[in-house]
Amino acid sequence: MKSSKLRLFVLALSLTLTLTLTAQERIAREVHLGVIGGAVLSNYAFAPKVTQDMARGYTFGFAARYIEEKIFGLQAELLMTRRGMKDHFDPELYPNLSFQRDLTYIEMPVLAHIYFPMGKHNEISFDIGPKFGYFLSDQTTENLQEDEWHQVIQTVYHGFKHHELAVSKRFDYGLQAGLGYEFKINRNFSIQLQGRYYFGLGNIFPDAKSDDFDNSNNHHIQIVASVWFRQQIAKYMIKKKQRQYRKHGSN
Repeated sequence: MKSSKLRLFVLALSLTLTLTLTAQERIAREVHLGVIGGAVLSNYAFAPKVTQDMARGYTFGFAARYIEEKIFGLQAELLMTRRGMKDHFDPELYPNLSFQRDLTYIEMPVLAHIYFPMGKHNEISFDIGPKFGYFLSDQTTENLQEDEWHQVIQTVYHGFKHHELAVSKRFDYGLQAGLGYEFKINRNFSIQLQGRYYFGLGNIFPDAKSDDFDNSNNHHIQIVASVWFRQQIAKYMIKKKQRQYRKHGSN
């Protein structure tokens, strides 16, 4: 399982780098700087399985995008993201029980940005690539001090050990893909809406055969809005080459 996850991650990273190196042979058109923020719905894939609802969180930060000729660019982001795990309890049997553990990460996605102009002001884009994260802190919100809880904890193999286990693996990695719509307000500014899915490949808890969980990796959905400042540089580069040609021609 670990080797297959690693192979999948290396394949995605290699694809992103290959697209990037190919694009670097072309002349850059634009550099974009942006701010990003939005909502996160997440859970953790545990083995043995833990029945969960989607935990609500958030993400925000900064991004930079380097656009190449035609339809390709490279995008990197620096984000603060809160993702989490939320236990599911039958509301009819256990109406008073609740548990949510929120984990805060610094994240850095490195994405291949593929965009398709749809007229003068509209673009549809698809982003894909690896995302790296580093765990900062966690916080728990719970209501387990009931007789119902003592009944529940006896019925599962894992014994809800994910409530108490410390995050032993701070570094996280995985694959992210997103589909977005971008509206150009004018030459310099645009607004983007995007839906994203993250498939985590790194476990947060120990995963040896003698440990409690074989898997403890994060999956989450993001709905984000971005505001971009767009700076064209292609015209500058063309004018610079024209000046060089005139200078050499005059000599």
